[in-house]
Amino acid sequence: MSNRHPSARQSFVVYGTFLNQLKALTTKDEDLLRGRGEVVREVIDNCRSERLTVLTAEAGMGLSSLMEAGLFPALRREGAIVVIFRDWQGRAFAANLREAIAEAVRQQGDSSFYTEGGPLEELLSRASGKTGKVVVVLLDQFEDYVRCHVNSVASDAFDAELARAIATRRGIFVIGLQEHALSAFERLKQHIPNLLGFRVSLPALDIQAAGEAVIAEARRIELDVEPAAVEALVTAPAVAVEPGKVHPFFLKIASGILLDGETRVKSRAVRAATIEARGGVDRIVFESLDMAIGELNTTSVDLFFRWCNLLISPEKHRLSVTAKGLTDYAGKLNRFVAPLLNQITQSGILRSIETPEAIRYEISRECYAPIVRDWWERREAVIVAKRRAAFRVKSITVAVSAIILMYVVWLILSPNK
Repeated sequence: MSNRHPSARQSFVVYGTFLNQLKALTTKDEDLLRGRGEVVREVIDNCRSERLTVLTAEAGMGLSSLMEAGLFPALRREGAIVVIFRDWQGRAFAANLREAIAEAVRQQGDSSFYTEGGPLEELLSRASGKTGKVVVVLLDQFEDYVRCHVNSVASDAFDAELARAIATRRGIFVIGLQEHALSAFERLKQHIPNLLGFRVSLPALDIQAAGEAVIAEARRIELDVEPAAVEALVTAPAVAVEPGKVHPFFLKIASGILLDGETRVKSRAVRAATIEARGGVDRIVFESLDMAIGELNTTSVDLFFRWCNLLISPEKHRLSVTAKGLTDYAGKLNRFVAPLLNQITQSGILRSIETPEAIRYEISRECYAPIVRDWWERREAVIVAKRRAAFRVKSITVAVSAIILMYVVWLILSPNK
């Protein structure tokens, strides 16, 4: 790793709060969305003729941003009432969805509209009748629903209710979920035979769109971006998923840290020199959680380091673990489990999910898993190096002591001259 300029390092020491700010684009950020026009048009065209579109993507490809900053404003321009829902945890999710739809209708069509406790299809039918507009329901992060609600009375009822609303064409639905959840999602086929009849897969960004996204984000806060800095950002191995393609989430991490840092030192541009001083784009990405983890005390860091063996698979994917599992693995540090879980869920490193069996904990985002794993590997390397250094010192001490002892014995046993 290259040496870093002290001033550059100081400008990033306040990064710990960035995790909670690293969110998807909102409905007000349409001007920041880049490289997704074709997908938006494809989904809109399908919404004009069909009732269901399934949007899938690998983790971190920007599904939530696409729905918020792409589909929401585009569908509103089509004259639809649009609601985005992603709060799948807890037993009241179905009621919360109905209330979210009613709130969207109140804001976009009829201020006196309210829910009446009926099924989803009736709510959508009544909303269309009152406003004369079609209701489009964007179900985001649907992988949480199929994970958190399975083989339960609530999930069986909602599966059937959602299917009826789609089949009766009372509203238009766009379901977004990560591709790893497709096998679990296909349980809905028993209710919706043509479940994946129109599926759109969200690809990685091309380099040009990625560069435009960085520049647009910078200009929003009145910063320029040096061409060399753009080139470094979109071609770094940690960001480039394949030749000519860029991973949006890792790009957002790197560019967000750089924008924050340059702003704090009152720079007018994102500079290639700053990237070099930080050790390159890859180090910016893989050290992005270091400050948040560094806010923990020594005991908590040791415990979190131990948990990484449970929370991350050897293939660098996140795993979910119960509090009991984490407590059992904590050993003598088990009394620190509850406060540490509270702290790192609040900081955004972990999140809790409510499954039918128990509340479980996991890395808050799938894309954080390789970053946390990198932190774990670096810490492991330091621990191993210290152990080896201590062993060498001990070995040398033992060897020197043995030599001295042998010399003393020789002096004692040797004949006087």
